[in-house]
Amino acid sequence: MVGDILLKAVGWLLIAFFGGQAVIFISLILWTIWNDAIKPRLIPAADIDRVADDIIANYPDPELEAFTRHERAWYDSDGAEQTYWNRVRKAVRRRLQDKRT
Repeated sequence: MVGDILLKAVGWLLIAFFGGQAVIFISLILWTIWNDAIKPRLIPAADIDRVADDIIANYPDPELEAFTRHERAWYDSDGAEQTYWNRVRKAVRRRLQDKRT
């Protein structure tokens, strides 16, 4: 009788402990997806265009400058910055192509 109660109590404690660990793990995965994939895509296009214009106006090779900043974010393993600078690189490339044509 007492052994059954203790066995059930230990079982519930294990379920609570490992369940809490699973919730924390899933929360960390969702937090990473939010910070590295979703949040950078919510940056307004006007901000991206402004940074692209600044790079085009201030650097002799704007594509190289945007690539360098993107690469720096890649080496820092910063997913949010990678997405941000990838969008800036695309905007710079698009604007330079529009000027050429």
